[in-house]
Amino acid sequence: MAGTPDCRNRNTYNHTTKNLQERFLKHGHRLQKVKELALQIKDGIEKISPFIQQTTQTVCPECKNVCCISKHGYYNYEDLIYLHALSLRPPDYEFEIKDEDPCQFLSESGCSLDRPFRPSGCNWYFCESLLEHMEKKPDYQEFDNSLSEIAKLWMEMIDEFVNP
Repeated sequence: MAGTPDCRNRNTYNHTTKNLQERFLKHGHRLQKVKELALQIKDGIEKISPFIQQTTQTVCPECKNVCCISKHGYYNYEDLIYLHALSLRPPDYEFEIKDEDPCQFLSESGCSLDRPFRPSGCNWYFCESLLEHMEKKPDYQEFDNSLSEIAKLWMEMIDEFVNP
């Protein structure tokens, strides 16, 4: 979305979150389709999560160049729309962390956020090693088709939010 707020800034993030919360409270009935699409997206992400989890459990522990760094662990404007459509409040952030530092949600056992509620950069990005491993699996095509469907739903959700 062109002209969207930079939600990596504390004040902008707080302002955006407050505005979205108010918009969903005041106009929830007009945003019903957005809510329905967000639920379909959540269900789709839950469906593909085991496939991704199997791959990350194998590939990520061996990785020398960890992708889960702070600069990727922020919600963008579209992510915040999605979370608010699900009536969820995004987690609190530590905004002072350096971009290169490990993501604040990364734990010893992986991400501390459930996959459907992670920033989109975490759900849509697959490094070369992950992709290579995924593409060799027999159920990769089903995963890829599901991911494409989720992406279409995401774009429809944002379009519906912008043009209810």
